[in-house]
Amino acid sequence: MDLLKNFASRVLGLDNTQVPQKQLNAVSELLSKHTFNTNTTDLKRFLKILKKKHLVDMICIAGRNGSVIASTANGNGLKEAITGTAMFNYINSEIPKSETVLVKSNEWYMLMPYKNKVFIVRAPASLSTVEFNALAKEVEDKLSKGKSF
Repeated sequence: MDLLKNFASRVLGLDNTQVPQKQLNAVSELLSKHTFNTNTTDLKRFLKILKKKHLVDMICIAGRNGSVIASTANGNGLKEAITGTAMFNYINSEIPKSETVLVKSNEWYMLMPYKNKVFIVRAPASLSTVEFNALAKEVEDKLSKGKSF
């Protein structure tokens, strides 16, 4: 019976991928026990808190021209900004109105434009579009206050 199921799923292209509910429950429980105080005037500290809050390894905010606005890339911010914006601009030229780009390599490499900036994130798991927008909005809200940093 399993042989027929495997054969049929390959022929029909069926996707039996399931949401890892146990992992989602564990992450939700972990995050519910922590509070993330983002009320800081230090940009680096703010981004480090966001890394923990959103469970990502690196956040880089770049201008559309590849300039670094802020980064947690430990000295590689300019490289991340140039690579990320170049990749996003190329994809956007080939597929106009692109909103989010997700690339799976050893880790996830995610790109998203938000208010004339490109947000570049590296993480062990992909962020949903809603989660990525929330991260970008938090940063943008903080940056728009201007005097808070």
